[in-house]
Parts: sequence; structure tokens; C-alpha cells
Amino acid sequence: MSDITGYWNADGKAGIRAKTIILALNSFCSKTVNSITSIIKNTVGITHPFGRNETGINKIRLEKNLIGIPLNPNVYNVLVVGYDSSSTESYLRNLKSKTKKRIEYINVLELGTIDAIKEGCKLALDLVEEASEAKRESIDWSDLIVSVKCGGSDATSALASNPAVGYVVDKIIDLGSTVIFSETTEIIGAEHMLAKRAINDEVAKLIIQAAKNNEMQALLSGVDLVGTNPVPDNIKGGISTIEEKSLGAILKTGTKPINGFLEYAETPKFKGLFFMDSPSAATDVMTAMVSAGSQLILFSTGNGNPVGNPISPVIKITGNPKTINRVKYHIDVDISELLTGRITLEEAGNKIYNYMIRVINGKLTKSEIIGHEEIGLIPAGL
Repeated sequence: MSDITGYWNADGKAGIRAKTIILALNSFCSKTVNSITSIIKNTVGITHPFGRNETGINKIRLEKNLIGIPLNPNVYNVLVVGYDSSSTESYLRNLKSKTKKRIEYINVLELGTIDAIKEGCKLALDLVEEASEAKRESIDWSDLIVSVKCGGSDATSALASNPAVGYVVDKIIDLGSTVIFSETTEIIGAEHMLAKRAINDEVAKLIIQAAKNNEMQALLSGVDLVGTNPVPDNIKGGISTIEEKSLGAILKTGTKPINGFLEYAETPKFKGLFFMDSPSAATDVMTAMVSAGSQLILFSTGNGNPVGNPISPVIKITGNPKTINRVKYHIDVDISELLTGRITLEEAGNKIYNYMIRVINGKLTKSEIIGHEEIGLIPAGL
């Protein structure tokens, strides 16, 4: 019998949570969504200030996230809150062509806000009842997509938490899991090292090109990444250059070959380790990871970072003893003894791995308990 369990949904995929989400298609629906979630417990509201006038890459990314989030295996069923019938029906045709999950919907313009809230509460109540009867069953590590992220990095990130996460990445890939890493600005200066691990020349070229495109995009916007990254808290934590930050950041990817290159919010089509081209801000990149199907996120931090996600649990890991003393309620796994030599890298990695098993099986992370449910459907920066 497997040591991990989850909820099999109508798409035949395993979620480690069984979420009922109330999804706003645009900003005019936010009041309705927030009202429904305040009345009907065990619902997750997804709201945002977009959806009417987006163009170009912003429109593409918004549409990817609005489709990708309901498809995430941790989502059991969905109430879509649209504004007008035309745009809602178009969205529903697209979504329903990709999933067998139960999808209900309401339109604010047709019902008016008050009646939309009333009707939405009835539908949400029924959806929550349905999700509450989902039963945990045995799943396999091959059923999981795990993402890795680092934030609030300092000198201890490269010395402890990132290598320990990298150990876990290698271990779960050997067990059959798929792993996504991202943050394109966080590979600049180290992209050549990642390219050497690419499974073929095409993947290597795509990784190199993504880093170059990111630098060029920044310059065209009048931004010199060398002057903005590392950010002040990174510098305070002992990181001096963008190359130093990147060399530390890629340690969390482990040592396995990189099997593929993913566009923003793209779902891996086979197993192994993947690089996703995306912005690096925590909220934005984790949103893209969840849209790509990630059921769990390992988050290495030096200085500490409270951010979470409404769909997938985020496990915070640090090797900095000062961070544990200062903000221990943001940290799930303390591996600071790795710095003092009291535990080995293998022991630190297994500490994370064993905690992962508990979270997969239902244990709540600190960010879940506190209620950190940040989401960024259109990334704000690089």
C-alpha cells in the first residue's frame, strides 16, 4: 500500500486537497464571489481586478490561469461567476471541453448582484456537500506534480535549504513524480549550467533563449536587472550579485536531467524535471505552477516569506536559525542544523520528504492555517 493518499476526481487525477472554488471571470464578479465564500464555508474564492480590457500577453496569461486553475487536480468542483452570458458561455465551452468535473455557473448581469449571490450560495452549498464526501484513497508518487520555489533568499539558502530541496527533487523524481522549477530571472548567470543538464539541444537552447529574452525585455522596459536583482533583502542576507543569487537558486533543482521546457502555465506532458518560463515574484510564479497542475509547492526561504496559494499547499523550508526565531510561524520545516553540521544533507532532505508525506495526507501547512491565499492571474513584473 502507498504511503500517500489523495482524492481521485472526475478527470481521473489525484488531488491532495478536494477544493470547491468560486471563480470570478472578471472584476465585476468579485463582490458576488466574496459574498458567496463568506456565507458558504469550505469554498475558495478566486477574484482579481481584470477581465474586460486585457490585450496581448496579459490577456493570454489571464486566460491560461482562468482555465488552468479549475483543471488543477486539487480542485474537486467549480462554481463559475461570470458577468454576461456571452463571455461566460464562451469560457464554459472551453473549460468543459477539457474536464469532466462538475461545473456550475451564474451570470451577474442577468440576475443582478443580490440574486446572483442568493443563487450562487445554493449552488455552492451543493458543491461543498459533494466535495465533502470525497474519500482519501491510495495514490502513487507518479500521480504528483511538485513545484519548487525560493524567495526571501539569503546566504543560508544556497548553503542549506536549496540543496536540501534539491535532494528531495532527485528523490521524488526517482519515485516517479514530475517536478517544475521556474523563475526565469533567477537563472540568469547560471543558465549555461542548466543547459548542460538539458535532455537535448532543443531544451538547452530554449533555456538559454528564455534567459536572454528576459534580460532583453527588462532592458526594453528601462530596467537593468543587475541593478534590481538581488533585491534589498537578498543583499542584506549576504547575496552580492545576480549570478551568485542564480547559482544558489538552481541548487533546489537537484541533479536530474531537465526533460522539457514549459511556456507560462503549461502542463508537463510526460514525467521528470521541467523548467517553466515565468516571472519570479512568489505569488505570480506559484499561480503559474498551480495552473500547470502542481498539487504541492516546496518553498525554500532564507529571510522568511509568508506567501501561500489558495489551491495547492506551500511548504516553507529554511536553514536560517535567525528566521526560525523571528518568524517561526511562517516556517514548516526547520533544517538549520544542517549549517552547524548536526545533520547531514541527506537527513535534512528526508526531514522535508517526511513532512511532505504528512501534508500530502492532509496535514495543513502554516500558510494554509494562517490563510495566506495570494494569487496573481496577470504577473506584475519579470
